[in-house]
Amino acid sequence: MPAADARPGPALAAVRHRLAVAPPDLFEPTVVVPALVADLAVELDGSVLDAHALARLDAGLAHGPGSSDRAVATRRVLVGLVSWLVLDPAVRADAGVRAVMADSGGATRWMLAVAEAVPAELVGLRADQDWVHLDEAREELARAFLRAAGVLPAGEVAAVAQDRWLAVSTAYQRDLVRAMAVEQARAEELERALADRKAKEAAAQYANY
Repeated sequence: MPAADARPGPALAAVRHRLAVAPPDLFEPTVVVPALVADLAVELDGSVLDAHALARLDAGLAHGPGSSDRAVATRRVLVGLVSWLVLDPAVRADAGVRAVMADSGGATRWMLAVAEAVPAELVGLRADQDWVHLDEAREELARAFLRAAGVLPAGEVAAVAQDRWLAVSTAYQRDLVRAMAVEQARAEELERALADRKAKEAAAQYANY
């Protein structure tokens, strides 16, 4: 949940619009996403990513144990979309974002953390193109981005932002449905057990007549 004292950030509508006009190139498998992020670091604050940062990026966007081609491709798309959002002048100039950047040790460190957090939250939940083509998907990604960025949507307090995030979070809604199904199954099992017990008690009473 966002901290109660979290700073207000960009307007959610502005972030959603930025996603709606994301360049189609970001979905091309030929895009070298680590290079894109490295270029973004230079543009943000002149940082040149060191070997460790580049290796971490490559590892997160490559195949490994438990990863699938689809998951890797989606992580690349999401990192590309995060980079697109960070490049937005309205995001970079926002007072709340700039304050969080400073608290995080600089724009590049902040950007790398956001680029890692958003895919971790969203990978595997939707088809790649949905993140820019569907209203509800843009809402989910925009809110995930602002949460990872450490700011609240402009005009929202922390409690409201949290409630609205839970309302659009595919992962949360999926887990909620599963939890409800488990509870329903337990209730039905208990009902069957009680009915069976009553039937046995009734049978025992009848046998004693």
